[in-house]
Amino acid sequence: GGGGGSGGGGGGGDSPSGGCPQEANLEEPQQFDAMLAARASARKDVVITILGPTSGTRAIKMEEEVGEAFVLNLLSTLASVGVTNTLPITTHLKLPSHPGNNLCLSRLRPRGVCCAYSGVGMGVVHQGAPGRAWTVEETHPYMLFLQRWWLTGQAVWRGYSVLSLDTDLHLSTNPLAMLRAPPYSTFDALMQLDSAWAVQGDSEGQVPTDERGQHVNVVPCRRRLLAPSAAVDAHGCACGAVPAPLLNTGFVYVRAAAAAGATSLPQLIFNRSVAKIMHRLARPPNHDAKGAVDPHAVWAQDVVNEVASEMASLHPGVSAAGRRCHKRDSACSPRPLSAQDARDAKRRWWLPRLPHSVWLATHRRTAAGAEACDAADASRRAP
Repeated sequence: GGGGGSGGGGGGGDSPSGGCPQEANLEEPQQFDAMLAARASARKDVVITILGPTSGTRAIKMEEEVGEAFVLNLLSTLASVGVTNTLPITTHLKLPSHPGNNLCLSRLRPRGVCCAYSGVGMGVVHQGAPGRAWTVEETHPYMLFLQRWWLTGQAVWRGYSVLSLDTDLHLSTNPLAMLRAPPYSTFDALMQLDSAWAVQGDSEGQVPTDERGQHVNVVPCRRRLLAPSAAVDAHGCACGAVPAPLLNTGFVYVRAAAAAGATSLPQLIFNRSVAKIMHRLARPPNHDAKGAVDPHAVWAQDVVNEVASEMASLHPGVSAAGRRCHKRDSACSPRPLSAQDARDAKRRWWLPRLPHSVWLATHRRTAAGAEACDAADASRRAP
């Protein structure tokens, strides 16, 4: 079965508030608004995934039937855990003669799946357009992620929270229920990691995780180092500065701002990512040291990492304390890079030399928590 189907809802729990609008072109604002109103739950959560024909050396080779089966399986799995407020989107190639021009209309809707489509950026990668110089065309897989981030930014600005999923994910529980519960409920944006998360310890540094040179960063957590305190226990203490982790965008949740039409930092991550990609596709491409076109600067996952690192900061309390760089952060340290650091830096092309590392916290920073931790810290240092 197709899981999401096209039936109505009533909006209870994680089901859609309405049916399936006939008009499904997300680039038309009225159709976009109507689709979100119908497919989101009463809590204004909507779950999206993407389908489209892909080609090129960076594409996963699969027939249309296989890609469609991935979408149907994900929808079925979500339905089995109580989530039907779903909206698969497909790329609109804007190539009427292409057999995969609009898979929402040609493949999914005939199967009873409520879907929508968009073709943001297709004009800049059509034959003869400047984006082709980046080796990107309408069916390049990079164009699929561009639609996801464009939809995410637009929906969050309209007051909806968006869960964006790769079609090959396996889910064994209701992901929206998980995101509404601690520890995730206090965060406005959540993503997977492509690198290990830093661990808490008594001294700053790195520890190996295997014999192949993989490692995890260690950050001294102030809460561990402070004397027991009821106020500290109640509010939590922040942990410290760490190298920026690698973000993976297969599972992304962005919580809407309190008021529709308000701009939030999580929304800006995706709006700025789309804007950077569109701007770059319209100019001459980057080349690597061998002279080959290097398309990483228009790869959505890398650009999300780039924007997130640009927006990351340290809170004033840590900056004032003077410890702004984790000592193993190659993007922050002024020292010459080791061979391993140079390899890591090549993978993280978007990281310039920064004056600070990024912030790791086990809790959302609050005024009460900061006051309690600062007081406990001062007490510990007192003679």
